[in-house]
Amino acid sequence: MTMTPNSFLNTLQNTATQYHIRFPVFIEGSIDFSLLLINCCNNVTLVSNTLSDALPWWQVKKFLGQETGSLALDIRQGMDVERLCALVGCVRGGALLFFILGTDLSLCPSRFYQRFMRFFRHPSTAYINEDGDVHLPEFCRYSTEETIRSKNVLTSTKSAGITLCQSQAIAAVEHVFSGHRRRPVLLIADRGRGKSAAMGMVAQSILQSGKKRILVTSPTISNVETVFKHAAANVPCRRENKYRLVFNNDSVLQFVAPDALLRELPKCDLLLVDEAAAIPMPMLDRMVVKYSRICFSSTEHGYEGTGRAFSTLFRTLLNEKTKGWKEIKLVHPVRWEEGDPLENWLFDAFLFDVEPTFPSGCNDIDIRIIDQDVLIQDEVLLRQLFGILVSTHYQTSPNDLMPLLDDDSMSILGAYSGKILVGALLAKQEGGDDMALASDVVMGKRRIRGHLLLQSLAFHTGIVEVLSSPLLRISRVAVLKQCQQQGAGSALISALERIAKACGTFMVGTSFGATPVLLRFWLSKGYRPARMGVQRNAASGTYSLQLVKYLIHAPHWLDDIFTLFSTNFLYQVSEQFENMDAYLVAMLFTNMDADALLLLKPERRQVELFAHGVLGYDLVVGSLVIWFKHWLMNRDREYTYDLECLLLVKRLLQRQGWEKVARQYGCQGRRDTEMMIRDWISQHYCQ
Repeated sequence: MTMTPNSFLNTLQNTATQYHIRFPVFIEGSIDFSLLLINCCNNVTLVSNTLSDALPWWQVKKFLGQETGSLALDIRQGMDVERLCALVGCVRGGALLFFILGTDLSLCPSRFYQRFMRFFRHPSTAYINEDGDVHLPEFCRYSTEETIRSKNVLTSTKSAGITLCQSQAIAAVEHVFSGHRRRPVLLIADRGRGKSAAMGMVAQSILQSGKKRILVTSPTISNVETVFKHAAANVPCRRENKYRLVFNNDSVLQFVAPDALLRELPKCDLLLVDEAAAIPMPMLDRMVVKYSRICFSSTEHGYEGTGRAFSTLFRTLLNEKTKGWKEIKLVHPVRWEEGDPLENWLFDAFLFDVEPTFPSGCNDIDIRIIDQDVLIQDEVLLRQLFGILVSTHYQTSPNDLMPLLDDDSMSILGAYSGKILVGALLAKQEGGDDMALASDVVMGKRRIRGHLLLQSLAFHTGIVEVLSSPLLRISRVAVLKQCQQQGAGSALISALERIAKACGTFMVGTSFGATPVLLRFWLSKGYRPARMGVQRNAASGTYSLQLVKYLIHAPHWLDDIFTLFSTNFLYQVSEQFENMDAYLVAMLFTNMDADALLLLKPERRQVELFAHGVLGYDLVVGSLVIWFKHWLMNRDREYTYDLECLLLVKRLLQRQGWEKVARQYGCQGRRDTEMMIRDWISQHYCQ
């Protein structure tokens, strides 16, 4: 198509303004050509790490919760997909999103960019290069508005300034406030659907009705700025500080961070939880228990990367805790019209809306290697693979697409039922480094990108040789829910171990947020705990556990790793891990070397006297702790721990107080709790 740059821009801008939509515009050529074209448009914000008078990429998250006009993104040196996707949700209808591409993109070796280039001429995009080659979006080629409407490209869904979905959300939150207790509502939507705005509007209505207090929580204060903005719109109120909005009737809207909320448990008439997907599930669990009137909101297809898998897990939690909860899905956009070209392009380019393909059955699982060069050419397979990852894993984000295609140290295995992909395993090659580099890592002078497991083990143990040993780290095992518990995950792991052996890599490892179910699975495959992080993961609320397995012969340093883990955990359990799940603690002790702890005759004799009621707890507590640790270390891996055993974990190992333990396990106080301990030990001290 032959068009002048000016007519090209005028066509795009006029169409975007007329229909309140947005277009992605790709500019290929010299930087002078790109800037000249962009400067023909009014009020364009430039984002670049190298150009003068531009906003650096690291600052773009300040746009979250705000509305922007046209943007120009300089991606000549690469791009952060997460930040890009965050920006798209801020661009209002009638604006353009420019991409500055530079020149000679065809020479880029990146598979990710090879695929990305295919989306320059997507039906929803505009493209222009310095040689005069122009591509207009399909939208601009429709002749009349009637044609556009008849093709369902645009659908207006607004009335009185808000969408129908927002109206339904507002009514649902008002019902949470005024109806029966413990009937929370969950607002689910893609970005730009007005969840936060709806919560702000309903907050304003409630706070004006009488002296009320509404709390809003979210991972960061910036996430809820839209809530405050709409709560304060056109009503007499004052913003005392960034955390607190006070109305003339002394009603209050206040932000409280999630950890402070659960630590202090401030009273309120309604709790709003914005971007719940970014809050650890155990914290959300406690909110459901502690607060009786709650509205949760979550982004389902978003750069946050926790959407659909989170929604599935959270719905299960709500089903267990509150039988009368309600879900509202906001589908109509607020800042642009439905059918928006930029959003259509974004979903296709970064696989926001991928869904896995479900087989009729999961029999005869076949494991195959998925080659990245094949994956880049097979969009159907790529969408199947990413759909499985997104739907089954709590923290899959659009940023994961780049290493999936470009990381040559990554191995990808697929589990197939017939022709349908039902599971996948991702693994990365680590180790094999020279001793000088390994020494610098151990001394904290260097870091090796991507070698997460071995680097962590070497640094935290001081064993330099760890990094010289090659290892395959399993970073993800994902199986469709319908095909779980049918051997697909085990088959994937076994296949990877065979590949590792054939390649001369004799060790495999993994790292995950530890839960009893996951730990039992990996222990059953012969993997042994090597290190546990002392801080809970911000997203899952779990402790990160690292496990390794040698396939033929163990390196000489591996026993030292296991010994150090056991030695430290024996003492960490009463300090750093005092609030860890008791079943998980018991399982970890069961998988430690019993020789790491000696149980002497005098200690065993005291335990026997306690069991027979001759000596009291306070007189033998040290002997009880040593005996109980030794007892756990001698259990079989498949041992199932009863309630009384878990009570002992809390009291003897994690050193929790009598009152707390009694309350947790349904005892009437210390005396009743001590009697339960004595009865259980009397049955087991000879084992």
